[in-house]
Amino acid sequence: MWRYRELLPVTDESKTISLGEGGTPLIKSSNLAAELNMENLYFKDESRNPTGSFKDRGSSIGVSMALEIGAKIVGCTSTGNMAASLAAYAAKANLKCIILIPHGTPIGKILQTLIYEPTVLSVKLPYPELYKMMFEMALNHKVYLVHSDSPMRIEGQKTIAYEICEQLNWNPPDTVIVPVSSGGNITAIWKGFKELHLLGLIDELPRLVCVQSSGCAPIVKAFKEKQPIKPWPKPETIAHSISNPNPLLASGNQALKAINESKGLAVEVSDEEIIEAQKLLAKKEGLLVQPASATTIAALRKLIELNEVDRREIVVCILTGSGLKNMEVFGRKISRPLTVASWNEFREKLNALISGIT
Repeated sequence: MWRYRELLPVTDESKTISLGEGGTPLIKSSNLAAELNMENLYFKDESRNPTGSFKDRGSSIGVSMALEIGAKIVGCTSTGNMAASLAAYAAKANLKCIILIPHGTPIGKILQTLIYEPTVLSVKLPYPELYKMMFEMALNHKVYLVHSDSPMRIEGQKTIAYEICEQLNWNPPDTVIVPVSSGGNITAIWKGFKELHLLGLIDELPRLVCVQSSGCAPIVKAFKEKQPIKPWPKPETIAHSISNPNPLLASGNQALKAINESKGLAVEVSDEEIIEAQKLLAKKEGLLVQPASATTIAALRKLIELNEVDRREIVVCILTGSGLKNMEVFGRKISRPLTVASWNEFREKLNALISGIT
């Protein structure tokens, strides 16, 4: 990521904190593209970042900037990818880190964060109150925030767009499908494409597609109804990392602006469609991603059915994080091992399998 240093805000190179983020592969689909009858389907696999998600780009820039301005403590509100990422980069920078989480968050969701030993405060108040507490930390206690829509996080995540265009030999995609929670990532990606266009490195701008779960889709609802974003009453989805019920507290309006400026779309998909897409991506392409990432595949299938995507266009699906973070969501949806009790049973099962292939 830091090869784009001239377009990034950190000026003191000695303050750069990096764990090798960025440079993630843009994988051209073969099997899934054939099934969908598409010619140019790509996956930008952000699960290859050091802590397993796209958040590492923003954490790297944010923590580096914290060092550059002399901050001693960084912080955010998160229960997932962002918390783990910021804690890791703070550890690398030898900075204190404070993470606010809602009380009752399952321990499995924060184990990765806890291993880096930040200070984690479990707050018995509604999630919007945690945002207010976060800003209180910044205003009165000199905690440098690297939260979901902080300028430095946007600066890091815009490099996703840089890499996509460079990996496509400066021929920009037609459509980019992005999982959306608070709206920071789609806003950042749009900023990256616009900067390349302004610099004359690409001739056209892509269309952006915002994807949310039908169990928490405040931005999609606002887009479709052409109304202001309203808080989602009760999020219920397996795609926890994109279930921000009130993106107005973050980058919701900027996300809507990016969708509209790009002449894009906003789509919601069900948990059933997400699980099916997650399994399909693993089975057809060997890519294990978290539910939020799989929403892009579910959305693509829906858009093809609605004739909103031309099968000949260049489509990039952003895969935001690793499925290893959320293995419990598979539950009974995956097959179990075949039991073999004897050599005879082994040979019988093997013969049946082999004969079915040959």
